[in-house]
Order: sequence, then C-alpha cells, then structure tokens
Amino acid sequence: MIGADTKPYVQPDPVLGYRYIPHTKLTLPRPGGGQYELAINAAGIRSDRDYALAKPSGVRRIIVCGDSMAAGQFVSNAQRFSELLERRMPRLEVVNLALEGSGTDQQVLLYEHLGLQYEHDLVILLPFLQNIRRNMASYREAIDPGTGATILRPKPRFELVDGQLVLRPSPAAAAGSDAGTDEPSSHTLRIKSGLSRLPGASLLKKIGYAIVPWEPFPEYRDPESPAWQLMTALVARLKILATDRPVLVAPVFYSNYVRYRMARNYWARYASLSAIAGVHPIDLLPYFKRHKHDAVRGFQDPYDMHFSADGHLILADAFEAELRKLSFL
Repeated sequence: MIGADTKPYVQPDPVLGYRYIPHTKLTLPRPGGGQYELAINAAGIRSDRDYALAKPSGVRRIIVCGDSMAAGQFVSNAQRFSELLERRMPRLEVVNLALEGSGTDQQVLLYEHLGLQYEHDLVILLPFLQNIRRNMASYREAIDPGTGATILRPKPRFELVDGQLVLRPSPAAAAGSDAGTDEPSSHTLRIKSGLSRLPGASLLKKIGYAIVPWEPFPEYRDPESPAWQLMTALVARLKILATDRPVLVAPVFYSNYVRYRMARNYWARYASLSAIAGVHPIDLLPYFKRHKHDAVRGFQDPYDMHFSADGHLILADAFEAELRKLSFL
C-alpha cells in the first residue's frame, strides 16, 4: 500500500510544473484509517469517466478550478461535491480540474491549456486561503513516493510587472533547502503542533480568539499587499479567459474557521472581486457554521485538514443554493 500524501499519481509537466498521470486507478490509504478510490481519466483529469469536448445536448457544464480542497484529497471521486452536484441534477455536468497542491497560478494555466478545450457555461474557482502564499512561491514541499524523503517540487508562477502578469516558468530544480516555498519552517511547525496538543489548548484558543480573532494569513489585511494584488490579477486573468462565462470565486478554509472566531480579512478581500464584471464571490463559511458543533465533521480532523465526505456534502448544498440564486440551474 502506498503511503499517504506521496502523490504517486502526478508527473512533471513543462507548463504546469506537474499534473495527474492519465489512465490512473489507485486504492489509497486515508489518514486515520480506511481507504479511498482515486481515478484519473485519459485527459489527466481526476474523474471516473472521460468528457466529450462538446457538451451533450441539453446539458449545462461547469468547470471547477482549485487545489486539494476542491480536488477531494483523501475522499473517493464519488464523494466529491462535483459528483454530488451531478447526481442531484441529471442535466448538469461538472468537470473538476482541481489539482492537488497547486496555486491559483497553476489553476489558471490549467484552465487556459485544458479547461478551455471543453465547451462549458460557468467556472467555479475555489482558492484555498494559503494560495495567496503559493502564488508567490517557485517550489512546493512534497514527499518522494519512492524514498519518503521531503523534496521541493518546482512550479510556475506569475509576477506583476508594471501592472501586467508575466509568467515565470518552473525552475529546473530546487537550488537548495532554502529555496522559497509557501510553507513555514519545520521548526515553526513543530512548535505550533506541540502547543496545539497541550491539555486545554482548544479552550484557550476559543477564549483567546473570541477576544482577538486570529489572522493566520496577514496578507489578507491589506488590499494593497503584493500577494493580494497578484491574486486579484490572477482572478482577472481567469475571467478574461472565461470571456462571457460567469466566474464564481468561493474561498475555502480549514477547520479552525468553524471552530473558533477567526479574522475575516480574507472574505473582505474576496468580496471585493465583485468589482470585476462577471465575477461572483461566494461566502462558504455560513454554510458550514449553520451546522454549529457538527461543522467540524466537515473536515478530516484530527488526522488531516481536508474536507471530509460530510464537508463535500456541505459544499454541494452551498453551490446548489448559490447556482439557483444566479438562475444558473
């Protein structure tokens, strides 16, 4: 059995940095126990089936862009919100292009080079909050499936030069262990992990964050920060590529946002994207919060940070409701 999160189903790609390996079917272990099924189609899209480039007659088609939160890491294809939406609405087809570990920059490139080949009516982008840092990085930490060692996987990125996006292709190889990534140092991670395991840590967080909401991503505080300016430009580029198709932008988060009173700077920033014609920001947090204490079941805590099968049900409910508001369904 292949170890968790080694991603033996990705391969290098000259444009995207890496992508899924076509014609892959694997049964993989889930953190905390159990297994999940992963299938990748002939086009390198995580799906149990192939898609015709032209839409079937009478069908509305959505393209989904995102990272592992949207891709459904550690849940089977059939449990993902994209497949749930399809089963609820027979005349709807959802092509989930989400790529685990990717930044919004890679997702825009994937949409440009693959998504646009498929006739579609609407785009949903699910930027994980940490993407604001991934977009600034040329490498992502990964695990070598053969050795289990931590490696740096190169990725492309964009830079804003005089207000224009300039693509910097993936570097050939990491220059060393100090190459820039979006991850905090391993020492910092160990300290944070150790503090979180202390008795009463959860209660202390609940009290402390109620007084001063925690902001794990300070980049969202300032609309003029370079990281947010880059994110805005990437969303604008996605909308230009989508032409007259609506683009829904629904930022996704981890479980602390349903457990505690967290800072909501990220939503102020993403809500401002409504100034881009045809972009519709969606606030997913209220859909989780309405489940109160049970909302934590939407994540694979304490074993993993990603959405659980329950979380994908909440996502499906949210997108069904929001699509109906837009009269898309």
